[in-house]
Amino acid sequence: MNKNDQGGRSLAPRTGGPVDEREDNALRDPIAVAMEITGSDDPSVTELAAFRRQPIDLKSAARTAKSLQSEEFRISLFDEIEHDIAEGVCAGLQIMSLSLVALTAIWPADHLDSAEAKLALADQIGALHHPHDKTYVSTMDATLARRVRWKRAAFAVPALMLPPPPAGPQGDQRGLSTWPLERWNLTEGLELRGGLPSYAHTQIAAWVGFAKATPELDHLLRRAKKMFETCDRLIALAGRGPGNATELMEAAEGARIAGYLSAAQVMIWPVHTRAALATKREIVALINLRGELGDPVNMQGAVRHVTADAAWVKSLPADARDDLVFDFNDLV
Repeated sequence: MNKNDQGGRSLAPRTGGPVDEREDNALRDPIAVAMEITGSDDPSVTELAAFRRQPIDLKSAARTAKSLQSEEFRISLFDEIEHDIAEGVCAGLQIMSLSLVALTAIWPADHLDSAEAKLALADQIGALHHPHDKTYVSTMDATLARRVRWKRAAFAVPALMLPPPPAGPQGDQRGLSTWPLERWNLTEGLELRGGLPSYAHTQIAAWVGFAKATPELDHLLRRAKKMFETCDRLIALAGRGPGNATELMEAAEGARIAGYLSAAQVMIWPVHTRAALATKREIVALINLRGELGDPVNMQGAVRHVTADAAWVKSLPADARDDLVFDFNDLV
């Protein structure tokens, strides 16, 4: 995926809307789109390395995630759509947004654009809380504190790859009303969060249909397990010093990313059945195990973060929300 969409798949809008669509205008899970390059559930070294090398445009993904969050809020206040239908539209927007959040958080920060995308999205979702006033007693309970840690872990960026923030204006410099406050403004050009819907009210059938197009969760669980096993085996093989050890390590990282993206898909989609809950609990155990094996903290945090947020997708019944807030081990 790239900004210019030169022969690849892009998360940037092609039709003026905030979501990339196929020619038949069917909405697609962005994680599934990113995973297409792996070819199958048994990818080759070449396919996994190509998957890892594909230039995901995280800035576009982050901006689209924020746009969808804002539109979901506007739709929830829009009283010209029947309640049940509006809930379906909101669910579709939430699922798509969370998928883009997961993609932004899980994909490694390979360059400054990626790092800026992660930091800007972290700020928008409340991960970068400002220090509280020392004259007040802190009222953050343990559950909220844990979620903030998950968010911060999910969007963590190596500090050494970041340049200094924008300098303040000096002397005779002008343009002060728009002087940049941060490295990259995620919300610039996006519609405000309140007001009337911008686009989803004209795409009701598409969004409701997307919310109902649940992938096979058991298949995603099997893929996650297979990708993690592939990652571990490739790392072991690379450690034996073959001539293509670098490619094997690149493929291993691709397999690990694919495993975490598949796990995130399972936790995002709001399926409330006994079998689905069992599958989600298997993902919890799997991700906890990967933490013991020393996987990157941002990938661990990303799955925890989207799981907690997915408990509030509108199509879930109210009595299902607590069932989806699983007790992950704390990140250290």
